[in-house]
Amino acid sequence: MTNNIIELNNRFNKVMEMGWIKQGEKNYVNAGCILEKLLGIRAECFEIPDFEEIEIKTKKLFSKSYIKLFTATPDGEGLFEIKRLRDNYGYPDSQKQNMKVLNISVNAISLLPMGLKYFFKLEVSNENKKIFLNIYDKDNRLIDKQTSWTFKMLEEKLLRKLQILALVDVLYNKSDNINYYKYTDINFYKLKDFNTFIKLIEQGKIDINFTIGVFRAGKRKGQTHDHGTGFRINQDSLSDLYDPIII
Repeated sequence: MTNNIIELNNRFNKVMEMGWIKQGEKNYVNAGCILEKLLGIRAECFEIPDFEEIEIKTKKLFSKSYIKLFTATPDGEGLFEIKRLRDNYGYPDSQKQNMKVLNISVNAISLLPMGLKYFFKLEVSNENKKIFLNIYDKDNRLIDKQTSWTFKMLEEKLLRKLQILALVDVLYNKSDNINYYKYTDINFYKLKDFNTFIKLIEQGKIDINFTIGVFRAGKRKGQTHDHGTGFRINQDSLSDLYDPIII
């Protein structure tokens, strides 16, 4: 493990010495994908760490935004739970008013509004070994508890992909409509344990972000476009989930 961390750190130092890096023609490619290419890491579609046992995440320098840990599609009574949520509780798309979308970040301590009629909140059930999405009407009555994530599935994802984390700070700049990135620092962390992960969900320090859109045109017009249901941690709480690795 130590050798892999040292190797990645050495590769990163060479990237850092490059200074500002032009994003190129494909402006939809994000800072993380560009960094992996510069590090000599081949992009994979599998849910495995980016470099040996190390998962690499990038974050904007000085930003306090959340860090997405992983995505996890919830279970429900049917096969298409994400579509059910969008159809039943979504709101009109900004460009296609006849189509529904659902974008919200939900935690376990706050009752958060979804559109004009509903409220969402997470429930951590240690008895059932599940995280539930509880949906309430405007009179604070629980009307839906079908959506859930099992502890077993979440633990498997966390331990497979995120036991060792490399967090990279990135500066952003834009000139003549072209993005530039500068990778300034890298820090390594080791996961504490799964129980800590669950406790941080209970405390609201880890939330779940739904980004459920809709295809506005083409052959799939009107169909659900799931950008991923992400488990995210507040940057200020990272030290609650991870211990720093000194190299």
